Amino acid sequence: MEGLSWGMPLEQVRDHLGPSQPVDDEQTHRFVASNVLLDRLPVSSVTFDLDETHGLQSLAYEFAIDDMSEVLAGLRARHGQPLSTSSEDQDQSDQVWVWNTGEDLITAVKHRSAEQEKFLISYRQSRLRPETL
Repeated sequence: MEGLSWGMPLEQVRDHLGPSQPVDDEQTHRFVASNVLLDRLPVSSVTFDLDETHGLQSLAYEFAIDDMSEVLAGLRARHGQPLSTSSEDQDQSDQVWVWNTGEDLITAVKHRSAEQEKFLISYRQSRLRPETL
């Protein structure tokens, strides 16, 4: 999300995402914000992890399944072709796309089961720059 950067403290993250709450009492480092817009695209929820010392560590966006094609097309346009894989069994199927931009590791997941269908994008700081390989 524009304006967010790794290591930001909670108050600066809230300035960008709006009000957020800890996920629960046991995961005090994990927060969730609802009704966020990514440009003009609605995000059902944003979950993010903060370390007391190192600030923002990861982000995960949940989108409506109908927005999946637009989000994936935007990621491909910006970062190129991803590494992708899929798995399927009788009860569920998963498709996974991964980009390493050098700064970020971006993972997109489409999960489908009898009970639910979800589309998530997660970001965390990359630990490996592609040019070092």
